[in-house]
Amino acid sequence: MHFKKLLSWISLGFGSGLLPIGPGTSGSILALALYYFLIDPLVNDALSGLILIISLMGAFLLGIYVYRETVTGEEDPGSFVWDEFVGMWIACLPITLYINLGLLTKSYWWFILAFVLFRIFDIWKPNPIKYFDNKAGGFYVMMDDVAAGFISGLIVLMAILFTIN
Repeated sequence: MHFKKLLSWISLGFGSGLLPIGPGTSGSILALALYYFLIDPLVNDALSGLILIISLMGAFLLGIYVYRETVTGEEDPGSFVWDEFVGMWIACLPITLYINLGLLTKSYWWFILAFVLFRIFDIWKPNPIKYFDNKAGGFYVMMDDVAAGFISGLIVLMAILFTIN
C-alpha cells in the first residue's frame, strides 16, 4: 500500500498536480525549482553530467511506469504532472552542461527562458509534439513533454551559443 502512495505522489508531482488551476504550469514551476536548487548544483564534471543524462532517461521510464500504475479512466489527466517534470528538466539540460563546461555563468534568467519556452511548446503543441499528444498511453503522455523539453532545450542551446560567440 505504501508503494502505491509513493507512485501517486510522483504522479501528482509531489502535490503540484492537485492545484485546480494550471496543474501543468504548477508542476513545471516545482520541477524548475527542484532542478535549479537541487539537481543543477550536483553537476560539476563530465561524470556527473553523464549521470544526469542517464537519470533523465530513468525519470522518463519511471514516468511510463507510474502512469500505468496510477492513472485510471481519463487519458492524460491534468493531475498527472511527472511528464512536466521530465520535460522541464530536459529543457534545462543544455544550461547545466554549458555551466559545467565553464562556458556559461549560472543565471536564473537562462532557467526562466527554458521554463517559458517549455510552457509555450507544451501548451501550443506544434508537430512533432502534437503527434505524441494525439496518441494514448503512458509512453506518448511522457513523449509529448519530452519533445517540448527537447525543442525548448535546442532553442536555449542556440541562445547560449549566440551569446558566447
